[in-house]
Amino acid sequence: MSHKAVQAAFKQLKEKTNPYLNPEEKSKLREAVHYGAYAHEKQIRKSGEPYITHPITVATVLAELRVDIDTLIAGVLHDTIEDTDVSHADISKYFNTDVAYLVEAVTKLDKLKFRNLKEAQAETFVKMLFAMADDIRVIIIKLSDRLHNMRTIAAMSASGQRRISRETLDVYAPIAERMGLKKIQHELEDHAFKALHPNQYKHIIDACQKIAGNRQKAVDKIRKNIKKALLESGMHVDVSGRQKSPYSTYKKLKSKQVEIDEIHDLFGVRIVVRELNQCYLALGIIHNLYPPNENGFKDYIAVPKQNGYQSLHSVVTGPFGMKLEVQIRTEEMDQMSEAGVAAHWLYKHKDAQQTRSLTNARSWLNSLLNLQKDSGSSLEFYENFKGDLGVDEIYVFTPKGDIVQLPSKSSVLDFAFAIHTSVGSHAESATVNGNPATLSQVLDTGDLVSIKTAQGLTVTAEWLRVVVTSKARTAIRKELKDIKDEDALILGHRMLDRALDTFGYSFEKLDQRSIKRVLKHYQLDSMNELLKAFAFGELLPSIAARKLMPLMKQRKLNKDYQPKEALTIDGTEGSILSYPNCCLPLPGDDITGYLSPTKGVVIHRSGCINLTDTLKNAPERKVFCSWSVNTNGNFKTSLEVDVVNRTGVLASLAAAIANEDVNIVTIDQTDRDTGFSLLVFTVEVTSAKHAQVLMDQLQSHREVLNVKRVYHERNN
Repeated sequence: MSHKAVQAAFKQLKEKTNPYLNPEEKSKLREAVHYGAYAHEKQIRKSGEPYITHPITVATVLAELRVDIDTLIAGVLHDTIEDTDVSHADISKYFNTDVAYLVEAVTKLDKLKFRNLKEAQAETFVKMLFAMADDIRVIIIKLSDRLHNMRTIAAMSASGQRRISRETLDVYAPIAERMGLKKIQHELEDHAFKALHPNQYKHIIDACQKIAGNRQKAVDKIRKNIKKALLESGMHVDVSGRQKSPYSTYKKLKSKQVEIDEIHDLFGVRIVVRELNQCYLALGIIHNLYPPNENGFKDYIAVPKQNGYQSLHSVVTGPFGMKLEVQIRTEEMDQMSEAGVAAHWLYKHKDAQQTRSLTNARSWLNSLLNLQKDSGSSLEFYENFKGDLGVDEIYVFTPKGDIVQLPSKSSVLDFAFAIHTSVGSHAESATVNGNPATLSQVLDTGDLVSIKTAQGLTVTAEWLRVVVTSKARTAIRKELKDIKDEDALILGHRMLDRALDTFGYSFEKLDQRSIKRVLKHYQLDSMNELLKAFAFGELLPSIAARKLMPLMKQRKLNKDYQPKEALTIDGTEGSILSYPNCCLPLPGDDITGYLSPTKGVVIHRSGCINLTDTLKNAPERKVFCSWSVNTNGNFKTSLEVDVVNRTGVLASLAAAIANEDVNIVTIDQTDRDTGFSLLVFTVEVTSAKHAQVLMDQLQSHREVLNVKRVYHERNN
């Protein structure tokens, strides 16, 4: 404690805590600092200072948020379990179990080790999610810890700076934003931005200083005029100038594709009033002084941001046509905008145990827990959710007038899933502002959206290209997986039945002892997993069928496997079967399957060269197949059409295809010799016979020279 740097750090901590801690709490904090200094006595930071300066500074950051005494002590001791001989039991004994829990929770986040950076970010985020859900103070400590590390990041290697800065921008700054910790968010972003892009950081700083020199007098004049007008109206106000942070400026330059002097909210005026109704009175007075810009007003008081942020924003035009943003809020809103969830402690003396920020944060955390539970992995969850972080929001309305907040560029389908997963899953059509709309239509703030649902509808993989929210993406992926698993179970059962029948046995005759033996052999937990493994091409049903029969019967079997019956394909198998582009088989074609270890059962035309080449190396994966007498659904095929290149020929042929009740998937055109073209239509038909009828119809057109089905001999 005698080191000058330690004494200076402790002095700052006392200056921040003295105004709000009572004498007993000050004494406890002092004990914690001495306890931590002794524990870290022999440790030195990379910057050369005694290590204890770091946890003391972390506690100082926490003190600026006016957190409770247990959180402050945990901030001072947050590295003791990780880096010293101090244990959870020691902290419980000398302080209390609450402090010990917080220190251990932060330690668990620090101890995570991963194979790569992406996995590390994903797992760290998930671990923080669960820790935050249990006690929000854990993430406040972790963010304060990260903030001081970013302030001293210059002591790290260049590669370390890039890695830590990238993680800060991807994970910690967005979490700080969602927690409403605006000051911490902006400082984290700016330190990371400076480390990752030092030249761009310097350019923005220099440009802002230059612009500030030109605009400062005008901004000061506007600020003084506004303050004078508000004071004359009888309001007690605080009017201050504000400047956009470097990283926020950088993001706006990239998203808007504008020059820095075109950013209207680079500089602005912030007005803090005492009462809610004064916000709107002040807005009217300001608009009388300076005309507002069209589409430049946002009411975040009536419709707060998801992190609880409230304020009125209005872009006005000042002297010399200069545009700037005015923000108006109450004192409590101003504190909330800086302290976020920490305002829970800041306002506890007013019995505000549930601030808007804390309520929203907990609601957000609960929704994340549900998303994580439905995701296939932490990485999938993180990659899905990352798209929602740090983006602008839009506000749309339900038919009942309820407000739904969504990320910008959200579609009608995102809205449907935001209402409820079942609404999204069964969405059939929609109206936006009373007009018919597609499910892929992008929404804007103020839109009134109504969704029509229908039973029997299921999600499709195409929907993943339409949605942008993590909730919608996760729900669609989960349902697609459920559908695929169900298809796989049915197909796997048919494949095993067929294999057993070849050996004169049946599924009904299988005994539990044989089933358990085979499951143990393949290291599977259930019969369902075994059946799905057949359909997914992971196991061969012919081999498993042998193993499932009684040992005495196995010994009498012929080693050659030749199924009695072909696997019948009727088109109801769903996503578990695939039809490759090399030959695009249709009902009526002679077909053979290949049991792919990555794609499941792949159905080829029997004469396909790709199939022949594949089976040379794995003949045991051949699946004898045939079409059912009655097939269901549509199948893709490609038709090559040689035409005389005359005006309107493409439209004429497309109309002819539509008249045959055939859907066109794609059209490609290649010009050949002068006056001739090759058109390739990829269409959906019910069978080879249906395709032939369509080909005959096309051939009858006078511009058509030749029509044939495409059989690519090699995969593209």
